[in-house]
Amino acid sequence: MLPNFLVIGAPRSGTTWIEENLRKHPDVFLPVKKELHFFDRHYDLGIAHYESCFADWAGQKAVGEATPDYLHGAYSRNDIPALISRHLPGAKLIASVRNPVDRVYSRYWNSVAKYDENDGLTFEQKLRSRPQFIAEGYYVDQLERYYALFPPEQILVLLYDDLVDDARAFLRRICAFIGVDPEFSTGFESARINTAAGKNKLARSRALWLASRMLSRLNLHGLSTRLSFANSVPMPPMSPATRSYLVDVYRDKNLALGRLIGRDLEVWNR
Repeated sequence: MLPNFLVIGAPRSGTTWIEENLRKHPDVFLPVKKELHFFDRHYDLGIAHYESCFADWAGQKAVGEATPDYLHGAYSRNDIPALISRHLPGAKLIASVRNPVDRVYSRYWNSVAKYDENDGLTFEQKLRSRPQFIAEGYYVDQLERYYALFPPEQILVLLYDDLVDDARAFLRRICAFIGVDPEFSTGFESARINTAAGKNKLARSRALWLASRMLSRLNLHGLSTRLSFANSVPMPPMSPATRSYLVDVYRDKNLALGRLIGRDLEVWNR
């Protein structure tokens, strides 16, 4: 069995929330492992290997996987959309995108929370050392590569802003798109997950961080979320000068994205 839908990105834009909620839907099958990275990292293992990742499928109507790097990978590696089109020509593609300034700041803090290499590294230093962090926010360039290969009715572009405003409606839209009951409630819509502030190196207590992870793996997401919030530290605000610089960097790309998806994104440019 091969998937009939993919969550392709963007990182730090609600993809883990999407994956966790879809996993709870009785008509949706997702592999145990999130982020299979087949089309961007493991394609050399062969399509039979990819198919084996869905071996536990039990007849669910929607079969998918979530690898957020498929979206920005399309910007840096031209073959990813083509490979997906070759093997999954009828697949539905879901992209959730976020104000790129906020997204890249979240990306930075997530890397600080997880990797020792970022100890003492400021946001501005990180951007200079990893310019691809900025390029990940050029959503219009990335999406155009997919629109060139897939009909628009197979691509759903969502805004993280809508998830924040009305998570239940956000999930209903996804479920309707992949053809499963949109009225099913997972009971997990209000949860916030994968926040950097409650992760390992930023959390107040490593023991509480481990406890939160354990509760999440036991599907006790309500308790896990509350513990993660209690264990989180406040994130410092971005430098106004850096925010102004990034707004200018993304301005034209945001306007082009708005035209592509038919949404007014001027608020992102303020």
